[in-house]
Amino acid sequence: MPRKPYGPGRRDNLNSVPKYSIAVASELSGIPQQQLRRMEESGLIAPQRTGGNTRRYSDDDLTRITEVGDLANEGINAAGIRYIRKLRDELAALQSENEALRQQLAALQASLQPAQPRPTSRPRPRAADDDTAETG
Repeated sequence: MPRKPYGPGRRDNLNSVPKYSIAVASELSGIPQQQLRRMEESGLIAPQRTGGNTRRYSDDDLTRITEVGDLANEGINAAGIRYIRKLRDELAALQSENEALRQQLAALQASLQPAQPRPTSRPRPRAADDDTAETG
């Protein structure tokens, strides 16, 4: 059986792979296990579950846990944290869409460049009645 590629050739995102138990996630994040359970109950985090129904946390989950913990330490309640996370997700999606549109615009502008006539630097002809000398 061929082995799955590891590293840059791998197709899945390793940060989303659940690999930490609640004890390890608690130690890595500095958040007590009971608070991690409350975060899950509040819908602030969603660790994956094994066949035996134990929680498994990924690196992405640990990032979310840190973000939620920081917001909670600032005095923001669960509803506010959910709203802030929703807005941040929307902002990230819009920034990504904006970047894609900028790239499309740049490609279109580049494809139109050769089709535009280039201005020539010919001297403009003088009109016959254009007299620079003043009459007095």
